Amino acid sequence: MPFYTRRDVYVYGSYLGASLATSLALTETRPHQWMGIRGCIAFNGIYDWTMFLPDHPINKLPRTRSANVREEILTQSLDPTFLGFEQQAGMLFEKPDSLFDPFSSPCLFFHTPGIHVPQSFTERVQGIPASKLPVEDATLELLLAAKPSKKSHLKFPPTESTLKIPEMLLIHSGPSPLAPSLQRRKQRRKKEYRRNGFRAQAEELAGLIRHSIHEYEFKDRKQWDEDLQGLKTWGEEAMRRVQVYDAGPHHKVPELPRDGNQFAEAWLEDRLSSWKR
Repeated sequence: MPFYTRRDVYVYGSYLGASLATSLALTETRPHQWMGIRGCIAFNGIYDWTMFLPDHPINKLPRTRSANVREEILTQSLDPTFLGFEQQAGMLFEKPDSLFDPFSSPCLFFHTPGIHVPQSFTERVQGIPASKLPVEDATLELLLAAKPSKKSHLKFPPTESTLKIPEMLLIHSGPSPLAPSLQRRKQRRKKEYRRNGFRAQAEELAGLIRHSIHEYEFKDRKQWDEDLQGLKTWGEEAMRRVQVYDAGPHHKVPELPRDGNQFAEAWLEDRLSSWKR
């Protein structure tokens, strides 16, 4: 009688390939299959291209009278590769609504965009709050221009699906150290203002996936899965399933840094060896 073993596939992608790798893993992980995707490692991915649009909340500067704080935010060091993606979005995508495709922006598997599709990659949408529209003037065109609905979570994978969220490792590089004067200002400031970057992209996707695991998957499984009932906290398990690793300042060569490579090897070996026990 032949002996069949599981064949586990782990996908990897970096930069533009990272969003494709995560989308593939999210839409093709079916644990009941003897051969299939079980996990994903991604490095410096863009997981929500809509975060490059001017209307996205991450691109709105805080309301402050302090010119120094505003200057500090604007002069933060960013990875030139990341800035290149922002500048080339119009070349990579035919039109702005392509940014809203969840296979390009896997974050959108888990939440509604919360912003309108703009006419261009660089212009803001001039919205009109729906509550201020006269009833007689509430045409379809005006309603489409009205303020978009707030961002809300989506249940992914869908209830009827055989998909399961894979184990994921999202590795990102960081910006170069700030100039000493800016570093001192940052240390004095109580609140840190998050800017769009590889770190923000990884943390955004990780947070959404962990929320889905915690709020949907575990609540469905807890009624029959004894192993899950024995966990101290579901949050810890969600953190274990989806990890984020900072590989340090960005490097000139667009490859996985040595530190990140070592962490990825250990992460992968731990998962492969668990099936041998």
